[in-house]
Amino acid sequence: MSTLRTRILATAMVSSLGIAVLAMVPWPSWAGMPSMAQGNVAAIAAPPALAAVVPLPDPEPRFHEVKHTIRKGQALGSILPDYGVHQVDAVVDVAEPWVDLTSIWAGKELLFTLDRDAGDRAVSLRYVLDEDRTLVVDLSGESPKADVEEVVYARMAGQRVLTVQGSLWQSAVDAGLRPADIVRIAHVFRFDVDFNTELQAGARFSVIGEDLYSKGEYVKMGDLQAVRLENKGEVFTAIHFVHADGRDGWYHPDGTAAKKPFLRSPLDFARVTSNFNGGRYHPVLKKKRKHLGTDFGCPTGTPVKATGSGVVTMAKKNGGHGNHLVIKHEGGRVTKYSHLSSFKVKKGQRVEQGQVVALSGNTGMSTGPHLHYELHLSGKAVDAMKVELPTTDTMPSAERAAFNAQRDTLVAQLDAMDPDGEAAAPAMVDGE
Repeated sequence: MSTLRTRILATAMVSSLGIAVLAMVPWPSWAGMPSMAQGNVAAIAAPPALAAVVPLPDPEPRFHEVKHTIRKGQALGSILPDYGVHQVDAVVDVAEPWVDLTSIWAGKELLFTLDRDAGDRAVSLRYVLDEDRTLVVDLSGESPKADVEEVVYARMAGQRVLTVQGSLWQSAVDAGLRPADIVRIAHVFRFDVDFNTELQAGARFSVIGEDLYSKGEYVKMGDLQAVRLENKGEVFTAIHFVHADGRDGWYHPDGTAAKKPFLRSPLDFARVTSNFNGGRYHPVLKKKRKHLGTDFGCPTGTPVKATGSGVVTMAKKNGGHGNHLVIKHEGGRVTKYSHLSSFKVKKGQRVEQGQVVALSGNTGMSTGPHLHYELHLSGKAVDAMKVELPTTDTMPSAERAAFNAQRDTLVAQLDAMDPDGEAAAPAMVDGE
């Protein structure tokens, strides 16, 4: 047998033997095995579930704001170092053109912007000056810098009519005015009418001026241009006029100045508790006695204003008058203020009309907090609430034509205003 044939026979015998052996080995039955064709994927082990991914928190912003409410007795020098600012004098100096930060009021707020990267050191300070202005002090540099941010309003022509029914303040709110607007209107007529004694229910104010808007919303009244007051059958009209040299003032339609040498009252708003009387029952002395002045009921500490310019001739305790202030004016006039709690001026000092000269109180022969006010003319006491007050300036002849034209336009608008004070078509005066 050839060698090739021997190799082929050997290979065939080994293959046959291997098949026979495999046939003899017991194999498990496939009957109980799951079929992949049936889509049974449960037999395949699923990989372990991945852990839920938790997002990292956002980092805190670098800058954040903190409000500091000024407490009673606190000074700026004790507040600023708490916020990492030690240049107190420099801060006071840069703010000085707008406000004296050494006289901050308890209850007001300072708004600090703090820098976390600098250990929460203040990088700016904000202090509200009024409803339209905020002082901003930049503390981020080597030395502080200050400026004032002002609210920018859209200005539109506006009209308001206010009829006093019950409370003057509530009537103002109902007419779209604020108490501050009433104070401004009263300021116009303070020489003609004492709002404490002479304003009656049914009194009507007609006002022409600007309406101020921010972001499309009405905020408040702006500059006043003309005001009319109808009260007790009398009509008072005042026109605001700006002179060629920039001075401004209020004038009656005939060109006489609304401002007079004397205010009707030394208080802005107060209740009259006792009028000028030739013989009234005195509550302390328990007998009839002349009452040569007007008493105003007001809380202790109410600001008392000089009704006219002049020189202080007395500022001291004076028997039943308690703390007593006397001011001598031109034209033989003297005003007296009694039962004061404190003085804001001293003897020999010159004061101006409207200047706060004292605070009301309850000193001397007094049964409660109030102000007793007297006006003397040529040595004789007169009723300050009724006496005719002298007038002062008149419109210069060179500006009379311009004033008359402005007056005619505004008076016609006042005459045409309906009781609700609605303007037919507000006109834009100035935009944002």
